[in-house]
Amino acid sequence: MTRITGELDLGRVPDEQYNSDLDLRVAVVREGNVLGSAVVKAGASKQKRLPFEVEFEPPVLPGARLPCPVTLLVGPDVADRELLAIDSVRQVIDFEPAKERATARAAASTAADLKIGRIAVEPAIYYCWLICCRTYTINGRIVCRHWYYDPILHRWTFCDEPVPGAVVEAYDVDRFWWWYWRDLITGATTDINGNFHMTFRWCCLRWLPWLRANPAIDPDILSRIQQLLATAQPPLPPIPPEPDPDPTIFQRMLGGAASVTGPVLAAAAQGALSLPAVQQPAGALSAEALRAVLPPSPELAALRVWPWWNWSDCAPDVVFRVTQRCGDRVNVIVSESNAQTRWDIPTTLNVTLIANDLACCIPTCRDPECPECLKLTWVGCTPVDQISADAGPPDLRGLAHTTAAASDPWKDNPFYGSLQIQGGLGWDVDYFKVQYSKDGGAWTDLPSPAFGGFTRSYWDGTTFVPVAFTPALKNGQMVIITRRHYEDLNPGIPRFGGQVIWNDYATLFYFDTTQPGLTPDALYQLQFDGFAADASDNLVASSERILPTCGEDSAERVYLRIDNQSQTHPAPTLPAPCKIPHACGGIIHACTVEPDCYIREIWKNEGLPGQECVSACDIARLEPTDTLTIHFSVTCPATVQDGHLGGYWMRAEYGANQAFYITAPLYVDASGGAGTLQPDPTAEVGPSYSQALGQGAPRALWYGGDFKVTLHGSDFPECCAYLFRLWAWKRTTNGCSDPSVTHYNQFELSFTVLRPDLCPGVCVERKAEIA
Repeated sequence: MTRITGELDLGRVPDEQYNSDLDLRVAVVREGNVLGSAVVKAGASKQKRLPFEVEFEPPVLPGARLPCPVTLLVGPDVADRELLAIDSVRQVIDFEPAKERATARAAASTAADLKIGRIAVEPAIYYCWLICCRTYTINGRIVCRHWYYDPILHRWTFCDEPVPGAVVEAYDVDRFWWWYWRDLITGATTDINGNFHMTFRWCCLRWLPWLRANPAIDPDILSRIQQLLATAQPPLPPIPPEPDPDPTIFQRMLGGAASVTGPVLAAAAQGALSLPAVQQPAGALSAEALRAVLPPSPELAALRVWPWWNWSDCAPDVVFRVTQRCGDRVNVIVSESNAQTRWDIPTTLNVTLIANDLACCIPTCRDPECPECLKLTWVGCTPVDQISADAGPPDLRGLAHTTAAASDPWKDNPFYGSLQIQGGLGWDVDYFKVQYSKDGGAWTDLPSPAFGGFTRSYWDGTTFVPVAFTPALKNGQMVIITRRHYEDLNPGIPRFGGQVIWNDYATLFYFDTTQPGLTPDALYQLQFDGFAADASDNLVASSERILPTCGEDSAERVYLRIDNQSQTHPAPTLPAPCKIPHACGGIIHACTVEPDCYIREIWKNEGLPGQECVSACDIARLEPTDTLTIHFSVTCPATVQDGHLGGYWMRAEYGANQAFYITAPLYVDASGGAGTLQPDPTAEVGPSYSQALGQGAPRALWYGGDFKVTLHGSDFPECCAYLFRLWAWKRTTNGCSDPSVTHYNQFELSFTVLRPDLCPGVCVERKAEIA
């Protein structure tokens, strides 16, 4: 271990510039690493001489006897990265004189204790430390944001609930073209109200991206720059040229422009001068030179990656990452992308961060429940008051979003799978069971496991502790204990403000419609049977009652039309001339008929002289006026409990990320697609549920059928292999999921289209091969 001692001389710093809050730091540096450092406290009144002492392990190369020279840096008391980047007082500490004076042993002994005397701090650099380094404060709050529909105001609104015990990390983001860096600034933990507070020092740094190690590549930015530079001149090197930023790459891009004088560059940047005409030798890299020769991009400039950014990084550019331990897991509940960076934040920043669904929050957006009743609120993410009880005609019972606009893709949605049933239960109810009626039949107790439990957690002051609420057989009844009764039975649970803090007050149970004992597709209605418990926690038989709707005399019930994806795919069709095989399996066409979709036949110039069929892997030669007719089917089971087809689209994909829609709902493609959609012979062609209703399908049933769509040769923009993708979906949801990606199916085939008017050379070569 070596010790360096000396004094910082502030004698030339004017008294009026001296700041007693500015502590200094002396660091020993070698190859960009701080080997050791010491903080020198500023006195309440100015002192001309401040002694310091730094210990460090001297760097000795393998096989060497004497240490390498080091550099002593003097600057403000900031983190390593900032100290290395800002203007500082520097002095090289060379061990060479010691070696010359004595033997190696004596030199090593001398090097162990170096006295370097006085280091003068000039007023100009001290003033820079005062104005270049500022204290930043971030005040923030982490919340769970809950949106709900207010039936009184007839509008959506939201309420925020605090996230306690979350670890918040603030990162500084630096970007340069497609590279980026994230450096941890500081961290904090939220209190019970979800609030956090951070304070840190930040200095104005020089921005030299090629000195930053270990960059990451942003694929989105890289793609945008590649597209922008695809036609740029002069030719650019391969992108990215190297794993790390390399200034010589940009110098080669500039060619003779790098050392052009400022006025000439300014004129070129404004388009008043053609820069390639100016013949200058390559020189130093500059922002002005890059702006002059590279194409403009307001979009990339707004993201601070194009074509350059400032030489100084004088304020933090902040994103947040937040984790929280909830139960036995640590979840990432906020993870901001580079696109969410807050550039050049002010010295005081106030933020509200919205946590994702993995956060455990304190439910404050609720009123305590009234006794002797039940109010159902949500099924998954669907408000109960948006689930119809209208028996019609048409019969809309159990369908969600029945009052949505005709063009809304979320309309007349049945449910599937395991459904989270939520509501507010009277505090006087100790246990409850669930009863169901199927298709208007008798009420029956819902059996387990269709009567599914769940886990909610209480706050113990530092973390959330999970508790299972699962159905259990008690006094001959399959019941779930209520939250309030669990609190009564467990008085040791911590209270805050006189109440137990739970992360979930609303969940009642999970209705798993896929379990044995239930019919996969049916109209279900649910009601709840409540019980009180005696002092021994046994059910009081006389207390059993069907729970009424709060404020009404009738039972609280909800209809749920269930449509699970239960019917399987038929056997593959046999091969036949001009018939495209209809088989399922693998990763493309699922073995289900809920829904089914496939292409049956494809004909060139159908019904015209010289018509011919096209199959997968064929080569179709099309003149611009030739027709290409695709016969296809999109269906769902023709049963009383089905008919929930939602829509479909067909798309032609070709080349590199190129595609056009052949037919599609208007909310998927505003043009509706390039093809002409016709009955074949099913009249309700869609391609959306709302369009099918307009074509004659009875609400709320659309079974689909056989259709055809016709293209022309002119619709194919180039000679290429085309993949025809048919995608169909039902309207089913679990209350939260997007129907278009819930119960869906797809079918694909590909063939090559050659247009002699676009690629005559290809056709000539083919004729030559045949000859």
